[in-house]
Amino acid sequence: MAAKILLNKEEKSSVKIELDQMSRTDIIPILLKRLVYEGEYNKAENIIFDELNKNNSHEMYLVAVDFYNLLLEKSDEELANGNFSREEIYQGLEDVKKLIAQHL
Repeated sequence: MAAKILLNKEEKSSVKIELDQMSRTDIIPILLKRLVYEGEYNKAENIIFDELNKNNSHEMYLVAVDFYNLLLEKSDEELANGNFSREEIYQGLEDVKKLIAQHL
């Protein structure tokens, strides 16, 4: 729609997203990416561990690993601006690994 307004181009396809049909496992990665974009790394990490404590599944493990991989792409300056560090990334990955191992 933005392309239609800004560039006067017709939208070719449109996908309707039904939030009530999405699971938490579908929504959490979207939320995490938004928080990372906003530099809210600690909030995102808290959500991951809350979710892992509620839903310690293989899917949530993959979401957590994707989150930390996304953070690994950030510069040290970006991490510091978000009150986070590379060490916290590695520690978070270890903590996720331990949580998953406990439930296997």
